[in-house]
Amino acid sequence: MSRKARKDIDQDETIFHIVCRGNNQKKTFLRIRDYKKLLSIIRQVKKELPFYFYSYNLLPNHFHLLIERQDASISKIMGRVNFLYAIYFNHCYNRSGHVFQDRFYSNVIDKENYFWSAGRYIDLNAVHAGLAKTPESYRWNSFPIYCQEDYDDDLIDRDRFLSYIGMYDLKQARQEYTRFVYAGIDSEEVRN
Repeated sequence: MSRKARKDIDQDETIFHIVCRGNNQKKTFLRIRDYKKLLSIIRQVKKELPFYFYSYNLLPNHFHLLIERQDASISKIMGRVNFLYAIYFNHCYNRSGHVFQDRFYSNVIDKENYFWSAGRYIDLNAVHAGLAKTPESYRWNSFPIYCQEDYDDDLIDRDRFLSYIGMYDLKQARQEYTRFVYAGIDSEEVRN
């Protein structure tokens, strides 16, 4: 039986919330170097198949990404990321077979109504999973980047993400976003 085709997969500037789960709910990150390797692979694939990268949260048995595609389809981007990570993971741990459960899950994000909410959901995922008390205290997510006054790396496209709210002052937008994330810590709506 063939797999169900993904909707809206090849539209330019489509934003996706991506989730990749470990096969059989097993951990996909066993050591600190594994988290670092996935981020390195994302950086590499971002150069090979340009896309905008807004948010991530890497948890022990799955990860969340917020990506806006450019030319390459989200399937091609995520296929490359997952393939390279599986090769690394299987080689490192002397294993074979699938690292991830099924294909990745993707949900198209409405820029107007849900964009920052998707970022907040991702940034709070470790807090809601009980892995951290605050989003900036969890090492493997993008929220600390939004807390920094100055950011000069190219992994996260922070200014583009912040500009979607329509504010011209990016410092003010950054402060608004951090307040918005903190407002969601105890929200049942964000947990679901």
